[in-house]
This record gives sequence, C-alpha cells and structure tokens, in this order.
Amino acid sequence: MFQRVEKTRKYLREYLAQSPYFAKNPGQFSYRYQHSLRVAAIGARIARADGLDEEALTLGCLLHDISYGREFVTQEDWLNHGRESARIARPWLLDLGLAPAKVEEICYGIAIHVDDEADFAGEKTVLAGLIGDCDNIDRFDVYRVYELLEVNGFSQKETGEQLAWLEAVLPPVRQYRELAMSSPAATAMWRDRLDFQVNFYERLYRQLSGPSEEWPDERQEKQSEEQPEKD
Repeated sequence: MFQRVEKTRKYLREYLAQSPYFAKNPGQFSYRYQHSLRVAAIGARIARADGLDEEALTLGCLLHDISYGREFVTQEDWLNHGRESARIARPWLLDLGLAPAKVEEICYGIAIHVDDEADFAGEKTVLAGLIGDCDNIDRFDVYRVYELLEVNGFSQKETGEQLAWLEAVLPPVRQYRELAMSSPAATAMWRDRLDFQVNFYERLYRQLSGPSEEWPDERQEKQSEEQPEKD
C-alpha cells in the first residue's frame, strides 16, 4: 500500500510543479500541494477508524485537486475541476495496478467532490463520498479561520465592522456543524473542526466587545429567562 501511495505523492508533486501557473505563483503551489497531503492524511485516518480501504481513499484524496495544475480562467473551469481531476487520475491509477472497479470508484469520488456531479456513471459509495468530505474537513480547519480573516481584511476593519462581520459569519458555521459526513469518523472529525471555529469566533467577539459583553444569542436567552412569568 505504502509504495503506491508514495509513488502517487511524487507524481502529484511533479505534475503540479510543471504547471506554468504555479511557476508564476509559487505560494499557490505550496498551498495546493500541502492541502492535498493534509486531505490524504485525513482520509487515511478516517479509513482506519471506519474499516474502509485506506489505500484507495488516500489515493483519491491525494489526486482530488490534481487539475489545479491547469490555470482556471472562469468560474466554470473551477466547477469542473473535480471532473477534470478524475480524467487525469484515471490512467495513473490504472497504471498503478488497481482493479478497474476500484479505479472507477475513486474517480467517481474525485469527480463529484466539487458539486456532487460527475460526467460518467457511477455510485456514490461511502468511500467516494468521503473524498469530498475529507476535502471539506481540511478546508474548514484552522487555516480557513486565518484565510477568512486575511481575505476579508479583518485586522484593517474598525471594531464595529469586525463585530458585524463576526455576527454574520458565525450562524452559517453553526449550521455547517450539523451536517453529517459519509461515515461516523468523518462526521466526528468535521464537528470537531467546526466546534473550534465556533469557539474561536465567539471568544474573538467577546474580546472585541469588552470583558463584560456576551454573544447576542446569549444575551437574548438571558433576557428571556429574566422576564417575569405572567399570572
């Protein structure tokens, strides 16, 4: 198992390193490659916990974004990157000697990981669904917190703007937390990541508000509890 995974890691790095886009944007190369390694590590951990095919899931996770070696010009290019990654991955996986049925299962998971659609017939097995789940688990880990703050210029905002931004971003994060992934271990890992985000944003809100300020939801609950009961 390790040999095919290691060969695929090297193949991924070499494929991405040959990209003219990444040659002009080395920081993007580093992020995409490291993201793929993190997603693969998440996949291996989940497969072991849930008794799934660790090699197959790790390979699918490694290759899920290989089409990023080609520059995306339009939003449609980005939406299609899962399907394009599956086309690139298929001959490599077959050359590794995997059974054709296993290759198709992996490629189907890669193809659907962006918008849940493939351009070929397949079944969304637990393993296929987990490729997208592992991608999301990494995308909503601590780096996403940093990335959102950085992209939105959080440190440059006035305090009132920062508080308003936090009030807008936290409800969706709470909703995302309730989503179920394709396996028990994936769901537990997903909720752990989202719990971190909720806790971070709430603590940041309190710190920016002042030592005695409470999160709006908590203030509302407290006020409801303090209202006298009607006779």
